[in-house]
Amino acid sequence: MRTFRRCSLEHHYAYELGYRSLAESAESLRFGSLFHVGLEHWWRAYATPDRQLAAAFEAMRPLALDEYDWVRASVLMEAYDLRWGDEEDVEVLGVELEFRAEMRNPLTGAASRTFVLGGKLDALVLNRRDDRIYFVEHKTSGEDVGPGTRYWQRLLLDSQVSTYFAGTRALGYVDVAGCLYDVIGKPRHAPLKATPDEARKYTKAGALYANQRADDETPDEYRERLIEAITEAPDKYFQRELVVRLPEEQRDAAYDAWATARQIREAELAGIHVRNVASCERYGRLCPYFPVCTRTATLEDATLYERVANVHPELTPDQAEVDAAE
Repeated sequence: MRTFRRCSLEHHYAYELGYRSLAESAESLRFGSLFHVGLEHWWRAYATPDRQLAAAFEAMRPLALDEYDWVRASVLMEAYDLRWGDEEDVEVLGVELEFRAEMRNPLTGAASRTFVLGGKLDALVLNRRDDRIYFVEHKTSGEDVGPGTRYWQRLLLDSQVSTYFAGTRALGYVDVAGCLYDVIGKPRHAPLKATPDEARKYTKAGALYANQRADDETPDEYRERLIEAITEAPDKYFQRELVVRLPEEQRDAAYDAWATARQIREAELAGIHVRNVASCERYGRLCPYFPVCTRTATLEDATLYERVANVHPELTPDQAEVDAAE
């Protein structure tokens, strides 16, 4: 739904034709996926606190690209463990819980014959202090995630959170108190490289200028620098806020979802997929399908795109989807 709202043509390429960009494994996205794996295993081991960090490390280590990648992920995970590992009043009821929910017309109550709502909750927890259930959503972000920033303001209308309220009801939890939104700020510190020979400047004593380096930063040096940065300002990296949806807000979200589903279906039936040129650039880079839209490449270019059988790889495909793919 989010992709369609952003650009109908992008949705057509990604979810109707099933083409995915090979460049989408960009560093910012890849690190988020790596850290999410660690979070999953950390939360699965919640009942055994002395195993949480080890479980996260064991899951992440094989996925790290190199030693610097591992340092960045492991330092951040260790800091996460120190920040949140003592929350003893929480009982984890489930991790990576997949749901299917009927999409219903908010006016008539009739279920869609074309679409269902599907998703996966990062975690579901019982807070023993108030004896209420919350679902947890993890996000890594390179933005400023401090309280009151635009990052949190956007969540007031976030469709994903609203959908997850419907998902928890489909799993049998009808009185969920809210979403525990768990945000991890990604360190922006890259490993320092040696100053190129042609750019080096020396003092009269023959030493390099203070802002220049003779050698690349070692993994151990990089680790110490990251630890220092996170220790100095932990709130820049770890924030949790409660996000709620009042009944009228959930109703508004249901209208949005139903209307979007209808627009998706109408575009499919008409074979008309409108480009939104305002979305060609986002997060500092061009849309991965920009070369196709500008006719400088095709979806069949195997160096740029691959076709996937399951367009929702995070979810278990139902039998009809499997049969269709075959």
